[in-house]
This record gives sequence, C-alpha cells and structure tokens, in this order.
Amino acid sequence: MPFYRNILKQAWTLTWRNKYLWWFGVFAALLGNGGELEVIFNNSGDPGGAMFPSWQRISSTGVFSPQTFTNVGNLFKHDTLNIIALLIVGLIVLAIFLFIVWLVIVSQAALVNNSAAIFKQKKNSFQDGWLSGRVNFWPVFSINVLSKVIIYILLAVVGLPMIYWGANFGVGLFYVLALVIMVPVVIIISFIAKYAVAYAVINKYKIGLAIGQSWQLFKENWLISFEMAVILFFINLLVGLGIVLAVLTLAVPFLFLGLLFFYAFSALGSWLVAVMALIFFLAVVIFIGAALSVFQISAWTGLFLELDKKGGTSKLIRVVNDLVKA
Repeated sequence: MPFYRNILKQAWTLTWRNKYLWWFGVFAALLGNGGELEVIFNNSGDPGGAMFPSWQRISSTGVFSPQTFTNVGNLFKHDTLNIIALLIVGLIVLAIFLFIVWLVIVSQAALVNNSAAIFKQKKNSFQDGWLSGRVNFWPVFSINVLSKVIIYILLAVVGLPMIYWGANFGVGLFYVLALVIMVPVVIIISFIAKYAVAYAVINKYKIGLAIGQSWQLFKENWLISFEMAVILFFINLLVGLGIVLAVLTLAVPFLFLGLLFFYAFSALGSWLVAVMALIFFLAVVIFIGAALSVFQISAWTGLFLELDKKGGTSKLIRVVNDLVKA
C-alpha cells in the first residue's frame, strides 16, 4: 500500500524529528486516540448510557427534588459564608476545565497547522503552531462541538427506547437496526469533522464552507478514508498492547525494589517505591500518548493534503483492478 505507506512514513518521521509537537500532543490526546471507532466501541453495549449515564446517576440521588432546593435556600440563609466558598471553588474548577478545553483545541489546531507546514517543507516552530491554534480556536472548537453533539444525539436516539420501555423484542430489534445504521453515520461524521478542521486551519475556510468542502472531499474519497481509519485503528491497538506489555514488564523490577525497601525501611520505603512507580508509568503513558496523537493527526493531515491536491485510489480498488487485469 504505497499510498498509505508514504503518508504513514512521513507522519512517523515528522513525529520523531519534531518532538516539540509532543507538547501539543499531550493535550490533543485528550480528544481521544482511539480513532473513529472509539465512541462506538465505548458505547455499543449501552448507547443510551453514552448520553445519559451521569444524568441518571445524579437524578437517582434526588438532587433535583423540591426538598433539595429548599435545603439549599436554607443554607444560603444560615450558612452564607460556606455557600459562597463552595461557589468560588466551583467557579475555579470550571475555569480550570474551560482552560484545559481551550488548550486541547489550540493544540489540535497547532498540530494540523504545523504538520501541514512540515509536509509542505515550510517554516514551522512552536510559536507558529501556538499562534495558529489561538487564531483558529473558534472554528475548530465549533466543528468539534457540532460533530460531538450530532454523534451523541444519535446515540441518544438509539438508547432512549431501552431506557423508557425496557428490553423487549421490538425495542431490541429497533436497537440492532438503529445501531447498524448509526455506526457508519458516526464514522462519517468523524471523517467530515477531521477534514473540516483541516480546511479551516490550512485553507482558512469559514466553518460553513469548511464543512461543505469536507463533505465533498469525503464523498469523492470515502473508501480511502475508511481504509486509513482501519489502518490507524490497528496501529493504535498495537501501541495500546505494547504499552500494557511494557508496563507489565517494567512492573517486575519495581516490585522487587518495593520488597527490598519494605524490608530495609519498613512500609514507608515500599510506599516511596509505589509513588515512584506510579509517576514513572504515568510519564510513559503520557509520553507515548502524546507521540501517538501527533502521529495520528499528522497522518490525517497528510492524507487531507494528498486528497485535496490530487486525490488518490483506495487499496481495495487497486487490488480489484490488479485481479481484473490478471
């Protein structure tokens, strides 16, 4: 598969030689490195739970009951200082959350911008990526939010009958049929979102035009998009298995070290080793996750540049043509 091999090879070279991009990859990885099938695999067993799990758990506590609002009113009257303190803490947590969201979107846009610049052999730096991420925050944020909202509405449509009417033959049949339809639709929305982000960041298109052009690009190259998604999914799967094996392998020396410290310095020594091991494993996961995020975003950016410039032919079509010629 020379078409994909060239793109993936360039993406890997780009990732390895431009390690400053990993700083963006740390935050961009929070968007999910599982690929287009991530939402499906995470929620296929309970699609309704994808939309309503937290809501159901919170609602079951009775927090939205009239008595709760009455109690809150009484607290405001008799314990105003503590309530104000809680509100301030809540606002601080919300501000931190919004700041992280901002960093995630800026990092995604920065990776798209700089990987495109590297593919085109243009000047690139951390500052260039940072500036592009800030400038393109709202278009990229809007595209991400719009795609997620549509996906989770679809998941909700599939899950609502099971939530309200329970499991029976009719609901089960609807669930199976809806899931069969929903899976490719969700994946297509993910493709369109990726291409729309690329159009917005690289070509400076407005949101509406970016989405429209991404739909046209996908229609003309839908099979290539699916093939690339499958390849990246298996790469992601192999990397995940590699991380698990590495963690299990590296856990052995930490285990022996913990036992040694336990006998030498009692429980305090073993706790010290446990903290060191946790920090080390977290660093490994963050390090690999950041690199994987850079690799995947740059691979999709490279594919976008190829398709937008001159198009391509899918591996499946090439195989079929070779068989026909033979």
